[in-house]
Amino acid sequence: MLFFVDESWQTVGGREVGALGGVVIPEPRYNNFCREVFAFKRDVLGAKELIDCELKGNSCFAKSAFRKRSATGRSRLLDGADKMLGAIERHRGKVFVIWTHDPTLSLLNNPNSSALSRPYKQLLFDMRAWMRNEAPRSRGALSFDQRHHREDEAAACAISNYLFRARGDWEKRFTQIPSFTASSISPGLQAADLIVYLGAHLADPTQRPELVPYVEQMKDLRYEFRRGRQQRLARSIRQVG
Repeated sequence: MLFFVDESWQTVGGREVGALGGVVIPEPRYNNFCREVFAFKRDVLGAKELIDCELKGNSCFAKSAFRKRSATGRSRLLDGADKMLGAIERHRGKVFVIWTHDPTLSLLNNPNSSALSRPYKQLLFDMRAWMRNEAPRSRGALSFDQRHHREDEAAACAISNYLFRARGDWEKRFTQIPSFTASSISPGLQAADLIVYLGAHLADPTQRPELVPYVEQMKDLRYEFRRGRQQRLARSIRQVG
């Protein structure tokens, strides 16, 4: 199974909000997902190659995109976001989001390579629940947006160390080493970028009311499962800190 993970820090209602999250696409469906993404990028945005017209939350959901749609009846960037969210659903994807107001809870920027941040642990626990329940005989492969070599190296080491050292069935659920890929060539990472952008706005939906329908659509794609001895309902979109 293929997990695509990204993060976003934004100012929402005058406060810094961090969102960490991702998308899982079942591996047998990923090639068709990629073909669909390229097709609508070509038809809607004019892309000629897969790397053209990268979909990013800060452009697709910019206020200018909504103003254009109000003025002309259409925004190609919003159309692209609509189609991406639809593609996630059609290809049986699920989304995961951890958001926080606490600036001390680092996300990918781990303080050292042997420590994994609390939001990251929570994200991996939710992803493991999906693997246990939906793909118990498979392993999940983690893919992250490529940033800078040293940062990626430290993050990969922290994640790998956690998967290796933590108690439980982690080695059965995930491949040991994550990969880092340029988001421009990864439809899965572009999907994750849109999701974490929306995730940050869970902190205060009143600041961008035009985003509410997209946030609600994102919520519909979350994963729900039972956890703990009391089998309480858990959801893969939540706040930490």
